[in-house]
Amino acid sequence: MAKNIFIAATDKDVGKSTVSFALINQLLESDYNVGFMKPIGQRWRKSKWGKIEEDVILIKEIFKLKDDPNYMNPIVVNRGFTTNYLNKTIKPNLSKKILNSYQYIQKNKDFVIIEGTGHAGVGSVIDHSNADVASLLDSKVVLMAKGGIGSTIDKLELNRLFFERKGIDVIGIIINKVLRNKMDKVEKSIKKYCKKNRLRLFGIIPYSPILGNPTLGTIIEELNPVIYQETDERNLVLNDYLVVASHLKEAINIIEKRSGNLLLVIPSERLEISYAIPSFSRLKSFKNTRIFTILFSGLREPDENILSILKNQNINVLWKKGDTFTVISALSGISIKTRPFENFKIDEINKIVKNNVNTKKLFKFARKANIIYSKIGRLKKICCILFNKIKKFVKKIF
Repeated sequence: MAKNIFIAATDKDVGKSTVSFALINQLLESDYNVGFMKPIGQRWRKSKWGKIEEDVILIKEIFKLKDDPNYMNPIVVNRGFTTNYLNKTIKPNLSKKILNSYQYIQKNKDFVIIEGTGHAGVGSVIDHSNADVASLLDSKVVLMAKGGIGSTIDKLELNRLFFERKGIDVIGIIINKVLRNKMDKVEKSIKKYCKKNRLRLFGIIPYSPILGNPTLGTIIEELNPVIYQETDERNLVLNDYLVVASHLKEAINIIEKRSGNLLLVIPSERLEISYAIPSFSRLKSFKNTRIFTILFSGLREPDENILSILKNQNINVLWKKGDTFTVISALSGISIKTRPFENFKIDEINKIVKNNVNTKKLFKFARKANIIYSKIGRLKKICCILFNKIKKFVKKIF
């Protein structure tokens, strides 16, 4: 029976996939046989294996894992899944599907890394929250949260209690996306929280612009804009984006305060700003700034004369139909995911986790899962958990 670790989080987009990826990489480098599983997936895409969670596809393709992705991701929550589940009098046996998949994945493995989805309670609507799944697979949980102090600790406590209510042992914490100038302050506060609750702090990971910002390729895939001009730089990471809808002088003042690769969202009717773009690169204040993409918004396509002027510039030119607010909302709502061919991001994932997470200590607390496959056995397990809770409560009173 393989050892397993369940990577959970206080919210979505906290970095579960980043840590799961790095853990698998380190185990494989140490010559362990490793399996990966995301029992319930919400962000799926069509593949040659059918509808599969995108994190599963990434990890299978990068590490060339031999396991069938349909076992790695047995439950895909697509549109209408929840409603259909709630409307059925006799519910599908999701537990059996997850258990059968895990039994397949863990065969001949030393470790299985299990990744949750969203916060601890996600999946409750289909009677399979992250805590339920961790309990089903007899997993130890590593809980992740985004960098901060007040809000971070509040969310950690809420999720920790949810797991513990289900009898799950949260063995430690990883804090991700912490601003570098706040690392010491955050670490000091989180250590106090961990000490109070007898938790281990496995690591504090600094914010990485490479991992935290989308590439041009991700933006194009997610927004599906009209492409008028492309510079063959889809792997270039965006440093910042700005809405430029004010008058020209104000636009220059805003842009010159930024640095790196910028994407400008410009309403297609703002002709004076669009005409001025070619001259921006000649300004001394723009020496650390490159406008590498212009994303026009609006119900009408950009003016042909503007497109002609921009054609001679080393700039990606896109148009997304819709008002500026809608386009910006779509842009800011992009979920940053690493793609199989983005080697620079993969290298950054391995480096940043290796340097900031005590994985050796983490793996020490992994254990061989004692999974109970029968319904009666699982019911007995729940009763034991409830009995122990009542026992503790009575002891406190008396």
